[in-house]
Amino acid sequence: MNPRATFRDYDAKARARIIAATTGRPGKAGAAWRVLVRVASFTARRLWLFTRASGTWAVKHPVLPVVGLVLALLWHGTLTLAEWPGDRTTGPLVLLVAFMVPGLFLGLWAAVAPAHYRRKKNARDIRRAWPEVAKACGIYRRQEDGTVFVSRLRKVTHTPGTVTLRVETFAGQTMDTIRRAAPALATAYSAHGYDTVQIKPRVLDLVLFTTARLAPRAAVLPHPDAITTDVVPVGRTRGGDACTMQIIGRHTLVVGASGAGKGSVLWSVVGGLAPAVHAGVVRLWGVDLKKGLEVATGRGLFGHAAYSAEDALDVLRALLRVIDERGAKMRGVSRLHVPASGDPLHVLIIDELADLMAYSDSEIRREAERLVSKILTQGRALGVVVLSCVQNPRQDSLGGTRSLYTQKIALRLDSDSETEMVLGGLAPLAPAHTINKNDPGTAYLVTEDGTPQLVRFDYWPDELIRTTAVHYAAPAEHAAPLPRSGDDAVNAWATASAKAAGRLSDDDNAAPVAAPAPRQRKPRAPRKPRAPRAPRPAASAASSEEVQS
Repeated sequence: MNPRATFRDYDAKARARIIAATTGRPGKAGAAWRVLVRVASFTARRLWLFTRASGTWAVKHPVLPVVGLVLALLWHGTLTLAEWPGDRTTGPLVLLVAFMVPGLFLGLWAAVAPAHYRRKKNARDIRRAWPEVAKACGIYRRQEDGTVFVSRLRKVTHTPGTVTLRVETFAGQTMDTIRRAAPALATAYSAHGYDTVQIKPRVLDLVLFTTARLAPRAAVLPHPDAITTDVVPVGRTRGGDACTMQIIGRHTLVVGASGAGKGSVLWSVVGGLAPAVHAGVVRLWGVDLKKGLEVATGRGLFGHAAYSAEDALDVLRALLRVIDERGAKMRGVSRLHVPASGDPLHVLIIDELADLMAYSDSEIRREAERLVSKILTQGRALGVVVLSCVQNPRQDSLGGTRSLYTQKIALRLDSDSETEMVLGGLAPLAPAHTINKNDPGTAYLVTEDGTPQLVRFDYWPDELIRTTAVHYAAPAEHAAPLPRSGDDAVNAWATASAKAAGRLSDDDNAAPVAAPAPRQRKPRAPRKPRAPRAPRPAASAASSEEVQS
């Protein structure tokens, strides 16, 4: 028998008996034990913080405690040996406390306000180490007389999950010098990441992230009054604050390896827009070529859904018609569409874009790339936005549309090269390939201004998705059947040409007009045969005979 296993079993049984006899008891007795345990735990914790802070001060500054202790012992010993009357305890004790006042103050501070004490202590340690760290990271200048100037550390501030160092450059130093040294500074202070924000000329904030992993959080049913088309709450940031994502005026590309949590991103956006969908100010279009596994779960929220490449083309053509119609109405009236009931914001959700752009038939691929490119380039101001999810960030999976997305979300990726494909020059600030595999839904959100932010999107279980689809189902008019005619921009041009020529009235545009057939080229006449060449004269042969003679 293993002695360790036996001891663990005995310990577990002993713990269970103690809990059952104290905090696990039913009724008022158990409640009283639980209160007593909490009070005792709180008191022990505060005593430990007081002792640790005071002891740390005494170890770092031993002169005052030693002098106070020696004087207190001399006082007590003198009174004892001389047998003089008087209190032999209070006086020496007061003298010792007087010499220990700084340490006792720090101990009380740590016990009463431990979070504030830790922040101030950390800021003091950063300031003390700054000259050596700045010199080691190369942001200094040495004068001819040997004097070393380092960039000035003006302020250190703490927020949940971050420590911000406000750095001021000296004469002859540029902001780029601080930015190039930022990775080394983050490593020197044991940070999990960094960011740089310019405050004003010569002043820059170096933000050091102290949190490596973000705790998961399950989503909840959206509130009926949370009707928005601008930004929607999608998760939590490093500091624990609510993270919001811009929807209107943004085309979003979501890239992540298999199991990275693309579903969390998709349903965080769809769920956040659900009250607006039910109110008729947002209309959702779904393209799910993974057999409809994602979109079909919340089908009631979508006006139209396509589960095959052919149906996806119909959805894209219908959205392109919306763009054409709105463009005609807004021309000369407004440059930006404002969503309203009856004139909603159209949001196209594409799950696994590569199935449409890379793995379909060649004709479908070309047509899909053409339609998606038109929507991405023309739909933003006209109230048509796209959110596309894809696993492979390579160019052949996205066609030529990767650069047309103004907002990118990088979930866990397989390599640093894929991170660079998605984020470009921001890859060092947002290393998506380093995200833990056990943290699905964690991603770097890069907004249009180029600022990366580590967030964790809320988890949406299937039951919550179905409940949301029932509570906030799309209006019936959003589910009108799509025409199968393929009346896209080409047919619209042909219709307009026919109207201009007088061949089609305004009441006859129910049927699409085919594009004019190309003019038949006249076949080329066969080429005339060439006449045979005459034989070359034998002048060269005669000249050779004369030379021989």
